[in-house]
Amino acid sequence: MHVTVTGRNIDLTPALKDYLIEKLKRAQKHFDQPLDATALLSVAKNPSIPNNQTAEVTLKVNGTVIRGEESTENMYASIDLVADKIERQLRKYKTRYWQRTAKNHREASPVAVDVGAEEDDDFAVEKAITFEAIRPKIVRSKKFPLKPMKPEEAASHMDLLGHDFFMFINSETGQVNTVYHRRDGNYGLIEPEA
Repeated sequence: MHVTVTGRNIDLTPALKDYLIEKLKRAQKHFDQPLDATALLSVAKNPSIPNNQTAEVTLKVNGTVIRGEESTENMYASIDLVADKIERQLRKYKTRYWQRTAKNHREASPVAVDVGAEEDDDFAVEKAITFEAIRPKIVRSKKFPLKPMKPEEAASHMDLLGHDFFMFINSETGQVNTVYHRRDGNYGLIEPEA
């Protein structure tokens, strides 16, 4: 695996780079071809941010972007968490990709199957059932009236409710907008493009 490491507000020591590369190498075992990864290690200088040490990793696999980001009070802990996340995402990607290509292959060639192939099909069915069990599902749906208000008022409502985001109709534009909490302690506003 080839890893390009950059740092922001941090001194990138050889030990830190080696630790990151060693942790990311575990994800390589899921693929035969070498993977290229870019990593950004950063430290937020704002003292109000408790988890100020962030590790971000981005990989491209067959045109698909796999990305992970984790923040803690310790850079080594952030690296451990992001490496685990990347490995899970790569394993999940490979499972989906493998299922899709195996399914397409079976549909494309309905030829007689030998005993060895039946075992492979059983394995594929077992794997598909396992994958269905872990696939994220929508477990709750909520409806509420959208009220016209200004973004500042929506941010106040969000804080009163204790939510991380809040949808509303922007009284200035008439469009549905969302305000959300940013990691730096400020608010963000999501607006649709015109």
